[in-house]
Amino acid sequence: MIALYGLLSGLLALVCAPVALVAAAVSPRIRRGLGERLRPLERGPGPAVWVHAASVGEAEAAVPLLEALLEREIPVLATTLTTSGRDRLRTRLPALRVRLAPLDLPGLAHASIRRARVRVLALIETEIWPNSIAACSAAGGRVVILGGRLSDRSFPRYRRARLFLRALLHRVSRVGARSGEDRDRFLALGLPPDRASLLGDLKLDRVPAPPPGAELRAAVGPGPLLLAASTHPGEEEALLAAWRELRAGEAPGLRLLLAPRHPERAGEVAEAVRRSGARVGLRSRGASDCEVVVLDGLGELASLYGLAELVFSGGTLAPVGGHNLIEPVQAGRVVVHGRHTENQRAQVSLLAPLGVLHPVEDANGLAPKLGALWRDPQRNAPAVAARDALEAHRGAAARALEIVLEALHA
Repeated sequence: MIALYGLLSGLLALVCAPVALVAAAVSPRIRRGLGERLRPLERGPGPAVWVHAASVGEAEAAVPLLEALLEREIPVLATTLTTSGRDRLRTRLPALRVRLAPLDLPGLAHASIRRARVRVLALIETEIWPNSIAACSAAGGRVVILGGRLSDRSFPRYRRARLFLRALLHRVSRVGARSGEDRDRFLALGLPPDRASLLGDLKLDRVPAPPPGAELRAAVGPGPLLLAASTHPGEEEALLAAWRELRAGEAPGLRLLLAPRHPERAGEVAEAVRRSGARVGLRSRGASDCEVVVLDGLGELASLYGLAELVFSGGTLAPVGGHNLIEPVQAGRVVVHGRHTENQRAQVSLLAPLGVLHPVEDANGLAPKLGALWRDPQRNAPAVAARDALEAHRGAAARALEIVLEALHA
């Protein structure tokens, strides 16, 4: 079945190649990094560990594991799906070999495993690549999934393909699941029980962000700030409305910092703010004199939490499933969020008892919730206290390292 998948995916790539080439010719976004994606991994020392993460969040979560492998002088290379994830790893770990992942096609996968002398393929969270898994297994390597998670949205789709996934998961030597629920979902898809373990959330082991530097402070400008993090379409408008209500009442000096989940939307978001009548500026151009600032880069959000008085976490009013709730709490800030937190259920279970989460049912609840927090001078005290409690839940990176080392020496 997996061999058939490889054949079909290869044929599909050939059929789609002319269309893809035309798209790349006219679209800089598609063209960016295409050559890198079409090349197999480079030759290197072995036996090597190949760590693959999707984007910035997963790449950051993998940093402690990558640091530990580098410290042990184990040959390691990392790949990401996005240029932003690649660039973040290059900045964080200059000694690490980092590039965009080759496309998951049979020829590229087998050539990559062979050329890079991959002994362990470590996939972070939900990166399940059939051809790469099959190639690594066929070459005698081990495949591990670290912080594995299957969301409410993706799990039904995976279940429909469980015969295929059962065969694929039998080629995976270990899944370190993010939560007990995620572990049970992998087992339901056919993972052998003796290959499942509970790893925990790798994001809990991320090193807290440094405080914002002078340049970032100057570009963003003075507080007080309401920071809306990782927002999606529709959420910016809801935050604008709630912010206007607060400005018209008890918080006349409150400024709004919008950080869209996808920075390429920054211009679109700024234009929407401009149409609403507010003075808006992009962080990259300096916006200290504007009422609303739109973050149009990557790598600064975690540092900005500490500048904000109020924080909203996006992907929760829009039916996305939510994004990282740990980061603002690690920065000492409580979090307002919507009801769509399905993808962060483990984090919600951990954080809710600490009194740091403030859910709202819909956009209409934003202004009342934010207003109540604004009136409370001790609003962020629970988050400051929670930082110590979160320390006890670290350890996922150490468990991930144990899994990788066990696979490497098996």
